[in-house]
Order: sequence, then C-alpha cells, then structure tokens
Amino acid sequence: MTLRSKGSSANRLASYLRAPHWPIAEKLTPGDPTARETQNGAYVAASGSDLQLEWQSFTGDAWRRGDWVLLPYVHPVDDPARKRFLRDIKKVLDFRGNDEAKLAKSLLERIRSMESAKRLVEIYTRHFAGAHNAISMSLYSGPLSQGAGASSSHTEPSRQWRSSLEGPPYGRFFWSHDGIGWLGTGDAALRHDKWRQPWRTFFEGFDDRIVVMTLPHHGSANNFHPEILGFRALRFALATTGEARNRVSRLRETLGAVEQAGIHTRVIDDGRLSRFTVTCERSMA
Repeated sequence: MTLRSKGSSANRLASYLRAPHWPIAEKLTPGDPTARETQNGAYVAASGSDLQLEWQSFTGDAWRRGDWVLLPYVHPVDDPARKRFLRDIKKVLDFRGNDEAKLAKSLLERIRSMESAKRLVEIYTRHFAGAHNAISMSLYSGPLSQGAGASSSHTEPSRQWRSSLEGPPYGRFFWSHDGIGWLGTGDAALRHDKWRQPWRTFFEGFDDRIVVMTLPHHGSANNFHPEILGFRALRFALATTGEARNRVSRLRETLGAVEQAGIHTRVIDDGRLSRFTVTCERSMA
C-alpha cells in the first residue's frame, strides 16, 4: 500500500516474498522475490518472507528502505498430512472429484448439522492432533538491523532507536538500544517442544530487538513455556484479555512465571480499560 499526495513524500510496505518451495493451488499466486508492490489477492510465499517500510522524499525519488519490518511465522503442516485429511473428509462427505468450489459447498451444507460438524472436527483432530493452535501466526514488528551500524542485504545502516514508556504501574521507562520490537504470538501452542523449538529458532536472529511480547492464547498456561521468554532484550510480556474469572486457563500461573523471570507483565483488556503504549523514534535522515 502506498500513501501519496501530488509532489509530496510517500511511504509503503514493500514485499520481500520468497518463492514457495512446492507447487500451489491454481487460484493462489506464488510470491515473487523481485516484486515490491503486490496486488490484492492471496499469495503463497516461503518462510522468512517479510514486508518492509520504504519511503520517498518526493514524487519520482528513489524508494528508501526503512529499518522496520513485519515478519510473520506459521508452523508448517506437511503435505502428506493434508492429503490424508482431505481423503477422509471426502469419504465422509461422499464426495468424488477435485472441484474445490463443489467441495466447499458440500462441506458448508454438512456442517449445518451439529452431529455432522462434530464428526468433521473429530477427523481434523485425528490428523492434526493438538495442532489446532500450532498453526496460529506469530508476527514480529520492529527493527530489522541487529544494532547501531549494522546492515542487511536490503536495509540501510541502523541509527540509534530511542524508546519510552509512560503509565502505571511502571512509571517512566527510557531505553536507547536496538529499538522496540514487538512479537505477537497469536494462539500458538508454544508449551510443546514440537512447535516451540522451530518457533524459537525462527526468531532467534531478533534476540536483541524483541522488547515486547504478547503471551500466547491470552496468557493461557496451556500454551505457555518459560523458554519463550528467553529473548535477551525482552522487557514486557502482555496478556491481551479481559481478566474475568476462569476466562483464560490458569492466567495467574503464567503471569507469575513471567514476573519470576524478571520481566514486567500486564493484562490489557479488549474494552480499552487498560492500555500499553510505547513511543519509539529514530532519525530517517
């Protein structure tokens, strides 16, 4: 997306998409490593793809790369598991052929029945046992560079970030090293080694930039493991939920583990009765 008025500066999130490793469905578009502007639609790209802030000082100026990226991660599901799942779904639906539109219509008709819906859920659980939340997306938003003066293949040298936080119960915080990276974890099943270890490996290159994390599944102890707090720059771990009784499984247990690790925590509710705002700035000159 590009924002511009005539003769003025503009900015965009430029895509750096890696091409998928395997063939994809015809209706989807493979990520193009050479394209920076993407059109509307569904794209399939390999792990490690990201979106980067870029800007122009004036119309016709060269696009300049900012030290800020959006980097998603989703735990992969192997093709054999997908094929076995699809085979059993078709069997239950008594569906033959490969017409995706007709298959989707048949599936929507069947799930209107509670009994049929339960049967389909059982099939899903059998093929992806425990992985319902493993495929939840995590998203890093923050600096790309590793430190002052560092550079990468598509970013200019980093300049010092300055960040600040004001508000109870922390008082006033200032820091000026490596910026303020946020890592959202969605509902990822990070309690389990099978899904946590690849996740941790994927983000370990941002160890010195991840300062704020949202705890998985609103802070549920069923998705939490102390190892996810191992990023050395991490200062705050937030539970995004309303703190109603029994709404999140063993939330207080998770928050206690975070505080024991020496990391500040806070519950941020969806009614905006509490807020967590960080200001970060850096010269782009």
